[in-house]
Amino acid sequence: MTKKEITNRELEERYQSGTLRLSQEKNDFLLPQVLEFIDTKKWINLHPEYQRRLVWDRTKRSLFIESLLMNIPVPPIFLLEWEYSRYEVMDGQQRLSTIADFYGNRFRLAGLEKWSELNGRTYTECPPIIQRGLDRRRISAVVLLAESLEAEDNKKLDVRRMVFERLNTGGQNLNAQELRNSVYMGKFSELLIKLAGNDVFDDLWEIPRYSDHIRGTHVSATLANNALFKRMRDCEIVLRFFAFRKKSNIRGSVRSILDRTMSENKDIGGAEAEELKEIFVSRIDLCKEIFGDKAFRLKDEKGKYQLSQPLYDATMIAVDRLFSKKTELVMNRDRIAGALTAAATHEDNYELIVARPNTSDSIRQRLDLVENVFRDCL
Repeated sequence: MTKKEITNRELEERYQSGTLRLSQEKNDFLLPQVLEFIDTKKWINLHPEYQRRLVWDRTKRSLFIESLLMNIPVPPIFLLEWEYSRYEVMDGQQRLSTIADFYGNRFRLAGLEKWSELNGRTYTECPPIIQRGLDRRRISAVVLLAESLEAEDNKKLDVRRMVFERLNTGGQNLNAQELRNSVYMGKFSELLIKLAGNDVFDDLWEIPRYSDHIRGTHVSATLANNALFKRMRDCEIVLRFFAFRKKSNIRGSVRSILDRTMSENKDIGGAEAEELKEIFVSRIDLCKEIFGDKAFRLKDEKGKYQLSQPLYDATMIAVDRLFSKKTELVMNRDRIAGALTAAATHEDNYELIVARPNTSDSIRQRLDLVENVFRDCL
């Protein structure tokens, strides 16, 4: 069937109706106003963990404060009026967090070039005239207005996704999981972050433990530079377990499977989040109990064990499906480990398990194959 060609008149009517056209306004805010909006949570989503984790170091934060002090123009922040008079920060989290942390004396200036005399000082240690000078500085904000959004929640999510994608066409774009955590904020996205910080999960995936490397809002350089943590791939690995648990959900592209899981679970309650947490933690613990430090690993050509995400998917789902047989699984762990290695390295299965194919069909086959390996050992 050929697509009906739209007329110029219909295009004009569509444009005049406001469809897919956002209303916006521009405002300038004094830094003390910015602090008030942050403190009263009128502006939300300030934490970098909800999006990318490319956290500014102290020198970059200090140079931003120096730019404000010198009244050098800085890029505007973008706010989305998600509910009336409540705003979500779509772009500018690092700048706003830097302002809040400096005024809160949570870091000392370092690496300043034009105002090197201020290096080593917090806000309260700066002379009063410097403090007053900063208080007079302004941040520009572009506000996308709520009345221009469709009423339905799914339409609002579409707008949020579109805005995030368009705002990040320059520089380093948000990857798929960074975008998901931005679009589908809620208890489920928070749960993924918490589970990515589980000690057993971190150890098995060779991620520096969150518990050792995060203090309040400070993330150590060791963790911040970890490849899985830095771009939220650790959260995506956790998400894959929940996405593949339900057989009927394995359809379409992997990206659509993961997106759908985030969307469907966005508004879960506290009790459901706690239940999902217990499920994940018990399954990752069981994998550790069966396979030890070699969980989710296969030997490469040099005999070195390498982590495999597809093997992780299949192993976690196998122990989930057979969790009622936990005692038998542990008793037969040596057999299971040997049988899984043999199956994964067999020429008939290697491509499927190690995983170049990543279609929904190949995922279903991989999960079933590893489950059957486990069953045959019981």
